[in-house]
Amino acid sequence: METRRLFDTSAVIDLVANKRANVIPGFISVLTIVEYPPALLYAEKIVYPTKDDYALAIRWQQALGRRGSTLPAVDLIIAATAYNRSLIVVAKDKHFEKLRNVQEDLLLEIYQD
Repeated sequence: METRRLFDTSAVIDLVANKRANVIPGFISVLTIVEYPPALLYAEKIVYPTKDDYALAIRWQQALGRRGSTLPAVDLIIAATAYNRSLIVVAKDKHFEKLRNVQEDLLLEIYQD
């Protein structure tokens, strides 16, 4: 079911820039709109991070830091937002796979061109 996905900024840019979609087939974060304002024209479902999403992103960053490898803050918040809502993170950035080291049950879909 397409609407059970949260598209990371990298995936949204790919869909929009390469004209792969007229509408993003799932959720996008308001942070994606801040990073890439044209996304607003293609968004049907916008999700806003909560305090719990930020708290989870912080815990993940701390755990990743102890392993010597961190992620960009916005990516962590988008992933935490998806996780807390049982959504699949859809991204082009392979660095999201690092999160499985600290959250094995993260639903993640990485795609290439």
